[in-house]
This record gives sequence, C-alpha cells and structure tokens, in this order.
Amino acid sequence: MPDIIFFIALAFSERNGICVKCNDPFELDEMEADHVTPWSKGGKTDAANCQMLCLEDNRRKGAV
Repeated sequence: MPDIIFFIALAFSERNGICVKCNDPFELDEMEADHVTPWSKGGKTDAANCQMLCLEDNRRKGAV
C-alpha cells in the first residue's frame, strides 16, 4: 500500500501550499490531494500523480 501521507506532504511542500488551480496559498488542512490522472483513467496513487488543490477547486473539479 502506498504511503499516502508521504505523497500529500511531498506535493504540499513542492508547491509551498499553493493550489495548482487557483494559485492561492493555503494551509495543509485547507487542501486535498488529487490524482492528476484519475483512477478511472488508469492513474496511479504515487508521488508523480499527486497534486494539491484547495477544497473549493477540488470540489468543483469533481470526479472525472
């Protein structure tokens, strides 16, 4: 099983808490991990496929 907490921490720190969609800064508890390529399209749960979105942008994106 992948270490999801590690992927989240890595994605958050790589962007310094900046949301990928809106480019605004957020605290970690105001963000959610997101698959760049969705599971439904074969995306894996790994560091290369993880990005951090603010809650609003992740909810707006929805499942693809």
